[in-house]
Amino acid sequence: MSNVNLDLVENPVIKAFIQDQAKFPEEFKLNICEDDEMYLFSLNNVKDDLEARDRALVRYYAIGRSVLDTVKQVVEWHFGSFENVPSFLDFACGYGRFTRFLIQEMPPEKIWVSDIYANAVKFQSEYLGVSGIVSTGKPENYLIDRKFDCILANSFFSHMPERTFTNWLQNLYDLLTPNGILMFSVHDQCLLPSHIEMPANGILFSPQSESQSLDKEEYGTTYVTEKFVKKLVEEVSGGKAFVHRLKKGICRFQDLYVVTNQLVRDFSELKFNHQPGGYIDVAALTSKGNLYLEGWAADVNFGGRIDEVQVVVNGEIVQRCEPFYDRPDVAAHFQKDAILQSGWNCYLPKNTVTPQDVLIVKAINNYGGEWILETCTVKSLLSQRQSQSLLGSTQTKIKLIETQLASAQIKWEQSESKLMITQTKLEETQNQLISAHTQLEQTQNQLISVQTQLEQTQNQLINVKKELDRAQNRLLAMETSKFWKLRTAWFKVRRKVGLAGE
Repeated sequence: MSNVNLDLVENPVIKAFIQDQAKFPEEFKLNICEDDEMYLFSLNNVKDDLEARDRALVRYYAIGRSVLDTVKQVVEWHFGSFENVPSFLDFACGYGRFTRFLIQEMPPEKIWVSDIYANAVKFQSEYLGVSGIVSTGKPENYLIDRKFDCILANSFFSHMPERTFTNWLQNLYDLLTPNGILMFSVHDQCLLPSHIEMPANGILFSPQSESQSLDKEEYGTTYVTEKFVKKLVEEVSGGKAFVHRLKKGICRFQDLYVVTNQLVRDFSELKFNHQPGGYIDVAALTSKGNLYLEGWAADVNFGGRIDEVQVVVNGEIVQRCEPFYDRPDVAAHFQKDAILQSGWNCYLPKNTVTPQDVLIVKAINNYGGEWILETCTVKSLLSQRQSQSLLGSTQTKIKLIETQLASAQIKWEQSESKLMITQTKLEETQNQLISAHTQLEQTQNQLISVQTQLEQTQNQLINVKKELDRAQNRLLAMETSKFWKLRTAWFKVRRKVGLAGE
């Protein structure tokens, strides 16, 4: 057993990626076993190309980090944090693509790994310091004398035929502690080619896989329906388990199912967020020597958006931008109109980068999720995209320009329509203002007339009061006169003789 001899510690591209993506970069375990099929699959048979090897390495580590981001969200929902997980089993672990990130979250002595490749288990035990369990080809021969609080079977059931799918799920479920959780990924039926029909039982197996050593009749490619999985979980658990599906939870591709016997927190509290996505379509030097980058970045989460695209050079952020123009091709691919405006571009002045500098371009969404669009040297990026030169006439660039022009035309027409509507509303408002002004003048005239009438009424009231005062004074004078006194006495005499009222 030996490791990939690529002087990874001194590799500037890998060093930049790990520095940006690992929790503890200085402690990160870089070495890869030369038998690691996941790395070899990423490498895709281009071993003589150093730049291709760098890209394969970055892809290898990036997938491991992406799986960790998914698992971390589920662990934090159920346990609160990795610190509260007493034991973790990484089943079908391979050569540690994911485990090397996991040991930065929890102590290696709490982690068990298991795989049918004894070499893979030995590599992880010796290099990563975890406990190892060699698996078997037949589920009935897999005998473990302990249980685990958290079990992950990533990209395992996506390869199992029906006859072993059920038995392996039963095995892993039986290894759970009472409060444990089981996570396993599958290929959903939506990934099937359109011309292939899913069987009525909800599982389809094809004897094809990326493995070059395992029997493809036992380890191929499997597609299942949600109904099949939930029914199977009910069977193996005797109806005790709760199960939840995270659509395309693994690297925005495979579905992830979460199974537990005790629902400590409701699944509605599992606020799972996918990582964003993106790509660099164009990288070229302008006539003035500036580096021009163009591509797309999108977020598929409900209510999600791309906060920014960052360009990092040698560990320093040198440029930020946001998507600002329409990319109908991206919206059509994801079948999501909300991400139509996903196109972005930016310039890096020639004095900020050199061909040897390591460039990291990443998209960041409003949930804090990141996706690395590219990690490579400037020279390598220009070489990869040379057929899409800024001044060239490639079909891709033409399509991008056409898209931008069409988008600009639509926006101009929308703006012109909005302007006409605004102008109409302005005229209506002006007419309303004139009418209101006229009504105001009329109201003011009526107010003046009322004020005049009020003043006249007040004057009349004053005159009436004066007349009343004079009348009261005359009455008082009459009552105090000798005549009035004699008149009063005369009436008293008349009442005494019975003439009162005459």
